[in-house]
Amino acid sequence: MIRRFLNLPLNIGEDLSLKDDDYNYIARVLRSREGDPIVLFNGKGGEYHGIITEITKRYLTVKIKKYNPVNRSSSIKIHLLQSLAKGEKMDFILQKSTELGVSEITPLTTERSVIHLKADQVDKRLERWSHIITAACEQCGLNIPPKLNAPVSLDGWLANIHPSEHNLVLTLAPSALSSLGQFLHDVVAEDPEFFSEDHEKSDRTLTIIIGPEGGLSEREIELLDRHGAKNVTLGERILRTETAALAVIASIHSSIGDWSIDRLRSPF
Repeated sequence: MIRRFLNLPLNIGEDLSLKDDDYNYIARVLRSREGDPIVLFNGKGGEYHGIITEITKRYLTVKIKKYNPVNRSSSIKIHLLQSLAKGEKMDFILQKSTELGVSEITPLTTERSVIHLKADQVDKRLERWSHIITAACEQCGLNIPPKLNAPVSLDGWLANIHPSEHNLVLTLAPSALSSLGQFLHDVVAEDPEFFSEDHEKSDRTLTIIIGPEGGLSEREIELLDRHGAKNVTLGERILRTETAALAVIASIHSSIGDWSIDRLRSPF
């Protein structure tokens, strides 16, 4: 089934004309034909099912038939603060973390970041990253892409957002005394309903801070500690920055999230 993100209003019964990139991808790359079914979504929730009714040399037409309110977003709100990584590594992290269901992504600059974007580079990079995220949503079935924030420094982020009972913050540190599994166990043991889908607790977020290739500096780890962040370890092996982010997200889903035996109760 073809899935395509469109940044425009969608309505049942509408005849929608698609040109340029949308046309090239659907008609030329995917070699779609008149009569083929297609699913469209615009990030506002749900998806629209339609039929390709016409394909010309410059545009194609889709007839929107029905709306499906399905929501495939994760049961847990995960905010990934990812230190800027080299080249395709950052693209890979954004793509895979989207597939794994994070709700928000913030590129982060730290003391040891190997990438520092100039002011005139930010907009182009955000446009590229946004395309990668929506393409990942098309592939994995998400209808609401994660929110993508502009890059920010760790100090700048901490100056505006603080850990609280509604926003647990964790980061990786080789010297940490608690494993990720123990941290999640303790959270659920203290409040079994913390990660429930109860509407009264829907604003609760688990924020993950992942350092750059060289790791967070001691000063940054101490700063996070003073702001209430929890240091955890993934064991004796040191993971690459692109591996660490995905390992943490996957572990969360396996333990207490979408992949757990019972997402509403602690599986420990």
